[in-house]
Parts: sequence; C-alpha cells; structure tokens
Amino acid sequence: MKYLLMFVTLLVGALMPLQAILNSKLGKQIGGPLMGSMISFVVGLTFLLFLNLASNYQAVGQLRHSTATPWWVWTGGVLGAIFVGYITWVNQKQGIALTFSLVVSGQLLISLFIDHYGLFGSAVRTITLEKILGVALIIGGMLLIKK
Repeated sequence: MKYLLMFVTLLVGALMPLQAILNSKLGKQIGGPLMGSMISFVVGLTFLLFLNLASNYQAVGQLRHSTATPWWVWTGGVLGAIFVGYITWVNQKQGIALTFSLVVSGQLLISLFIDHYGLFGSAVRTITLEKILGVALIIGGMLLIKK
C-alpha cells in the first residue's frame, strides 16, 4: 500500500506542470495569468463541490463545527491562489522545468523545517543527514536545469 500511495502521489505531482501550462494558455486567451488562475479555481471549486456531494453528503453538516477551527487553517486557499497565479505567470518567463525544480526545492526545504519542528500540528520527523543530502541533490539538480 505504501508504494501504491507513493506512485499515485508521483502521478498527482505530474499534474502540476500540466495545470500550469493549461492555466497559462487559458490566461493568454482570456486576459492574463490572474484571469486564467481564477477560472482554474472556479472550475476546481465546481469539481470539488460535485465530488463532495457525490461522495459524502453528510460532510456538509460538519461545517457547523468550523467555528472551533483556528483562523489560520482557512488561509490555505489564499496560499493556493498565490501559488497558482504566480506559477501561471512565471512559467512563461523561465520554462516549466526550471519553474517546477524551484518549486520542488522550496517545498522540500520548508517541509523539512515543518517536519523537524512538528509545526501546524504535524508529527515530528527529525531532520537526518540522509534527508539533508536528498534535498541537496535535488537543489543540485535544479541548478543543473537552470544552466
């Protein structure tokens, strides 16, 4: 099961560059990267709404418990909008490979920090030399892609 999840995660990760290209093309057609990103979010919201209704209708009733939720957990959508909007714009300037090698490098650096300190309620996973070397290799790969 562990390897199946890893494989599916790899496939889902492969969708990100495709989304960036599609959003960029859409933005060029309809008025810019922010408009392309907004349409992407509207389509995504519609998809998730139907998926939620089809799979777990009772979850809608759980919204009443949302008042006990810390304010900062609601900011994920804003972070997603910043990410999608920026990536939609910047991939046209520097290319998809460099853009996503930088994205992955940034994600790994902050992920190590979050894991090590157990931030935002995540489980603590100590930084090891192997993890540092793994991230260094990926950053090295990003530098090679940049050339």
